[in-house]
Amino acid sequence: MNNKINSMYFILLTSSLLFIGGCSSDAAEPSPYEEVNTLENVKIELEKNEYDPEDDTFRLNTVNESEDDISYGIAFTLEKEEDNTWFMVEPDEEMAFILIAHILGPGEEAQEELNMEYYEPLDTAKYRVVREIEGEVLTAEFEVN
Repeated sequence: MNNKINSMYFILLTSSLLFIGGCSSDAAEPSPYEEVNTLENVKIELEKNEYDPEDDTFRLNTVNESEDDISYGIAFTLEKEEDNTWFMVEPDEEMAFILIAHILGPGEEAQEELNMEYYEPLDTAKYRVVREIEGEVLTAEFEVN
């Protein structure tokens, strides 16, 4: 009888754990960034303010109007605004970025292409590209219509 009760508890416990594990949330995580665009005289901006849901290449400009060299990598993330709150957008597949440092001198600008194919098609909404430069978080907002 004791073995029968132990077996029932084991089955009940296992079923509960499977249920809990199967109930993981697909909800988007809120942005971890409270303050953005605080790096003085440095900004990132997209070539356009509005994109098509199927666009897979965006041109991003980095502008250094400061008196110092700045350095940054090519990694970026994407966030979507919902109800005045920014949420992280997860790519369809894992993305990898090579570790490379760009150095931009005072008064210089650089343009690069961002591959958005892992995010397409984008829903109609307001988004922002997020990139770290000199330890500060910079964003460039755009809309998809």
